[in-house]
Amino acid sequence: MLISACLASSDALAVLSSAGSWSGSVGVSVDGIGSNTSPVGTVQAVIPVGSTILSAYLYSTSRSSPSTLAEFNSEGITLAGQSVTFTHLISNSTAWNFFVARADVTSLVRTLTANATTSNFNWTVTEGARNANIDGEILAIVYSHPNLPPASVAFFDGGLSTTGETAVMSLGAAAMNPASAAFRGELGVAISFSCCNQLSTISINGSTISNFAGNFDDGLSQANGALITVGGVGDPAVSNPANYDSDHELYDLRSYIRTGDRSVTIFAQNPTNDDNLFF
Repeated sequence: MLISACLASSDALAVLSSAGSWSGSVGVSVDGIGSNTSPVGTVQAVIPVGSTILSAYLYSTSRSSPSTLAEFNSEGITLAGQSVTFTHLISNSTAWNFFVARADVTSLVRTLTANATTSNFNWTVTEGARNANIDGEILAIVYSHPNLPPASVAFFDGGLSTTGETAVMSLGAAAMNPASAAFRGELGVAISFSCCNQLSTISINGSTISNFAGNFDDGLSQANGALITVGGVGDPAVSNPANYDSDHELYDLRSYIRTGDRSVTIFAQNPTNDDNLFF
């Protein structure tokens, strides 16, 4: 059994809201990219051959500007050379004026993966004229495949209040024994405008799983416009990483879930009051 949650819908202000949940023979692929170059770089996806794409979202995150859907949609942000249309705007009412736009790219990802003979994909991202204000993009994909074991996947998005917010994720079915070799439970988060020991803390069911969430693991340079990180493709799932540099925002939940649990409670806050935890 796989349980995967992403603190990743609504036009929300400083609230984490459900962006969707899926159960069955499902899996997830999440990756991010940020830079001040053109193109920005590539986002990766790992999707088993023969999968059906259920949902795919592209998020773009900025500081101060762009700040409206019209501005995000006029920037020229593209995925795999195709323009995308953002339909949901998320703002965070901190002094930093963070904004996140979300586009449904399900149709595009279905086209890009149709009849694929590989599980590994790399798609170019561009950002347009305000590249230096846009910290980057993340691509979140949910897929199904008949050979996958039963699983639950949930996305939450919004602008996290830096003083802390709670999200409750339904597991869809009672959790099996977390000690079983077939059990996986993971939580990935996305944070922008983070570097230099700016950090967030995250707990599951009242137990801390990280005191060091943050940094720019998916950014290509330590510079405004490139500060983004998300737990996903290529990242190890760990519990309570020892320090800032070893925290890649993907967490192993097996020690925090009990047999029979039907939900998990996720709490996150940003004590340094300067990061944007949005997914």
